[in-house]
Amino acid sequence: MLPLVLISAVALFTALCYKYIIYPGFISPFSKVPKAHFSVPLTSLWIKWKRPEGTNAIPTLLEAHRKHGPIVRLSPDELSVASLDGLRQVYTGGFEKSQEYADEFINYGTPNLVSMVQNRPHSIQKRMISHVYSKSSIHNSVDLQTLSKILLFERMFPALQSAVQGDKIVDAYGLSQALGVDFVTAFLFGIDNGTDYIRDIVARRKFMTNYWAKKDGVDTERTTEELEAYVLSLCHAAETVSEQSPTSRPVVHAQLSSQLSKSAVPPQQRDLAVASEMMDHISASIDTTTVTMTYIEWELSQNLGLQSALRKELRSLPSPLLHSLNSGKGEQIEQKLPDPKELDALPLLNAVLKEVLRVYPPSAALLDRVTPPGGAVIEGYDIPGGITVGTSAKIMHLNEKVFSNAESFKPERWLSDGSEQSVNRIKQMNRWFWSFGSGGRMCIGNHFAIHMLKTIVAAIYTNYETTIVADEGIEPEDAFVALPVGRKLVLKLNPVDEGT
Repeated sequence: MLPLVLISAVALFTALCYKYIIYPGFISPFSKVPKAHFSVPLTSLWIKWKRPEGTNAIPTLLEAHRKHGPIVRLSPDELSVASLDGLRQVYTGGFEKSQEYADEFINYGTPNLVSMVQNRPHSIQKRMISHVYSKSSIHNSVDLQTLSKILLFERMFPALQSAVQGDKIVDAYGLSQALGVDFVTAFLFGIDNGTDYIRDIVARRKFMTNYWAKKDGVDTERTTEELEAYVLSLCHAAETVSEQSPTSRPVVHAQLSSQLSKSAVPPQQRDLAVASEMMDHISASIDTTTVTMTYIEWELSQNLGLQSALRKELRSLPSPLLHSLNSGKGEQIEQKLPDPKELDALPLLNAVLKEVLRVYPPSAALLDRVTPPGGAVIEGYDIPGGITVGTSAKIMHLNEKVFSNAESFKPERWLSDGSEQSVNRIKQMNRWFWSFGSGGRMCIGNHFAIHMLKTIVAAIYTNYETTIVADEGIEPEDAFVALPVGRKLVLKLNPVDEGT
């Protein structure tokens, strides 16, 4: 007869095997979800091996989805979803964020829209500033028109003209960074208090060195302290700007400050709450503009025919974005910007931008959410509460059933010939287009970003033809922000006369 201790040990071992191996791996409803690897019900070692620190393992996830379908299990408590049903359930359905967002994206020890884990405080703060970022506000903003004219005509065009009169070589990657910071800080704090990184290259490099060091986890304490002190100084400067400013007002800073003064947020916390939000908007603009402008210019510089067609469209505007160097006769041209609504309606410009955002989304990472305590049903599978589930824009955008020849850059896919088939095809692609997210947590600045990018593209390609000088390491990093691996794009600029 077996000793009682041995019987107890065998029983305990059997029970543990059933609880932690047999039931979760083979019997529970959750076990029916397709697995990216046989080991994932039991351990996260496989996905950790495929996803070294700082990477997304997008090629691995894409292969798994193509093999197993729209929902794939990556570990005992993580799923990847790539479907319209998944978007509806997870993002429109309001699943809350994981604690990692609070840990990684908080500024000044104070939450902002990105780092807020719970939906209710996020919704309250988002409503405070959503109006100034709405499409109608962006298109009708006198402040945005004013600051755009200054940034383009007084800063960017002289810088490009100086390059053309020299060796015609432009650091397009660095200029994209500068434009991203200068545009957003001017909108946040007013043009007089924003950065001037288009012209002040030394200051730009110092700021960006700190910015990327903080993002990469290098000397985090020092870089965080310097960045936060700098942005706080911009906030303090914005507080002194008059509503009757002759240039531009601190649109976002003023709006959030005003709304927080009416809220339950204690006065001693308001300054840091505003500064935390402003830092987050700066970060988002840097990431979006740097990635998107770099790849727009890279793709256009390889296709002079596409450039020519885009230039023809841009110059068809009632007020094309010309400057005097390219007047054809050398005379001064009135400094005018296109009407934002007319610029937004250009089909080829929209197609180029949308295709770049599709093929090169600024962030390809899974945007994680957590299933509610009562669980959820996603793609027909019962998912328990507390499971991390996320969707990647990159994987959504590479669905061959929606985007034919999905990995190729084909702006023409977004152009309609007016037929019902063409219209329906574009509607379907738009449903799968996910560069700015969806639901209540969708990027609040998407209309600002689209307008800014279209304005910059119009300014450059109305006046110049670009070709590639150096693009080593142009492929996107497999990181949260999908920058070029080499962080480099050097272009040659050739002025194009108005009559060309």
